[in-house]
Amino acid sequence: MRRIACFCLTLCLIVLAVNVHAAPKDIKGASELTMLTEEYPPVTFMKDGKVTGFVTDIVRGIIGRQGIPDKIRLTSWDEAYTTALKTPNVVLFSAERTDKREKMFQWVGPVGKNSAIFYAKKGSGIKIKSLEEARKLTAIATTTNWFTEQYLKNKGFTNLVSSPLPTANVKQLMDGSVQVSVFTDITVPEIVKKAGYSMEDLEPVFLVSNTYFYIAISLGTPAEVVAKWQSVLDAMKADGTFEKIYRSYIPNADLKDLLKLSR
Repeated sequence: MRRIACFCLTLCLIVLAVNVHAAPKDIKGASELTMLTEEYPPVTFMKDGKVTGFVTDIVRGIIGRQGIPDKIRLTSWDEAYTTALKTPNVVLFSAERTDKREKMFQWVGPVGKNSAIFYAKKGSGIKIKSLEEARKLTAIATTTNWFTEQYLKNKGFTNLVSSPLPTANVKQLMDGSVQVSVFTDITVPEIVKKAGYSMEDLEPVFLVSNTYFYIAISLGTPAEVVAKWQSVLDAMKADGTFEKIYRSYIPNADLKDLLKLSR
C-alpha cells in the first residue's frame, strides 16, 4: 500500500509540474505572436543591436513569465501599425488608446503616460492659447499615423504636414517649413537629439493632451491570450517589477495613478 501511495503521489506531482509549465502554451496562439515596435526612446528603441526601452522590458517580463519566445522586432511605426490592423496575433507596442483606435485593437495596460505638446522654434514668438488658434497656423508637422496626428485630424485640423519619421518634424520646424511640431514630453529630447539639434533650440507653446499608452493586440487574437497578458501585467504592477523597470528609465516618474489603472 505504501509503495502504491508513493507512486500515486509522485505521479500527481509530475502531472502538476507539467501543467504548470505547459499552461501558457495551452492557450491557443500564446506562443504564435508577432511582436512589433518602433524607434521611440525611451519607450522602445534599438541599442547595441538589441531592442530595448522601458515598455520593451515590460513586454519581455510579460512573455518571460509565460514562457513565450522573445521575437520582438523593431520596424517603422507605419509598418507595425498597418500590420497590426490587418493581421491576427500581432502585438504592437506602445500605442495610445484613443477613441478612434478603441475598437481597432484589443488592449493591455496601461503601460505609460505622456503629454502631447506643440513645440515651436525658440525665438519664433509664436503663442498659442487654444486648439482653435493652432488650427489657424499655416503648417503643423506630424508623424504619420502617430496618435498625435490622428488626434489633430479628429479635431478637424487640415494644416498638417505628415512625415514617416519624427526627426523630419524637427528639421521642418528648424528650417521654417512648419510653424510648430507636435511631440510627447518623454520622447522629444531623444528625437531632437537624433535630428541633430538640442532642446534649447525648441520651446513648448501649448499642451495638446495628456494620455495613457498601452500594448495593442490585433483583432482576431484569442481573447484568452489578451486576458493572460493583462493578468501578468497586473501581477508585475503588484509585485513591484513594473515600477522597477519604469524607474530604471525615468527615475522621477509619478506612477501612482498608472499603478492603479487596469485596462
